Amino acid sequence: MSIEFLIKKYHKLVYSICQNMLNSSLDAQDITQETYITIYQNIDKYVGLPENEIKNIICKIALNKCKDYLKSKIHKLKTADITDDDLDLYIDNVNIEENLIKEERKKYIHKMINELREPYKNILYKYYIQEMSLDDLSNLLKIPKSTLKVQIYRGKELLKESLKKGGVNLYE
Repeated sequence: MSIEFLIKKYHKLVYSICQNMLNSSLDAQDITQETYITIYQNIDKYVGLPENEIKNIICKIALNKCKDYLKSKIHKLKTADITDDDLDLYIDNVNIEENLIKEERKKYIHKMINELREPYKNILYKYYIQEMSLDDLSNLLKIPKSTLKVQIYRGKELLKESLKKGGVNLYE
């Protein structure tokens, strides 16, 4: 995989991560560039890795670069008059990383649910994504709750297998 391919494929994602963390388009552009420099310097390490893992690595590098930048910025501001609001803003920016990772994971799991065969696809979507209760789902699909529980269990097992094949560790 070439650096040009990675830049073309993930530029918008990396820039949006940086923009969301830093709230500055100029800083986001700088950190995006630094991210790709780091990737370029270590490109040999990523050869042969699955694309999903490379994407996760790129996102993690961008997030770490942003965190490092924010830490240095806060350090410079320590000599100035820092208010509690400034620190709250910094803490909120750090929490953005966790939210972005959770969102990416949700999107991927949603995609994997859509790739399951019926009836598991429909049942897991309604149960986990739409958060329908067992009673509501049983009434809607006209299936006994005990059958529904078995189908949810089997669907979860199929989903776990799909996620493992895709390189997702469910226990991170």
